[in-house]
Amino acid sequence: MAAGGRDHPVQMVALCPNCHAMKGRGRNREALRSVLVSVANRAHADWNLSTRSKDV
Repeated sequence: MAAGGRDHPVQMVALCPNCHAMKGRGRNREALRSVLVSVANRAHADWNLSTRSKDV
C-alpha cells in the first residue's frame, strides 16, 4: 500500500511480529523485503496456477 498497491489478500504475506519489525526497522530490511517479494511472487503465481486448473 505504501507504494500505491491495493489492500488485497493476494498481495499480503503473513509475518511473525519479529519479522514484521525487521521488515520495517531492521538493519537488513531492504534485503528482507527483496526476499519477501520474491517468495510472495512465487507463492501467488503457484496459487494462480492452481486456481486456474480447478476452473478447467
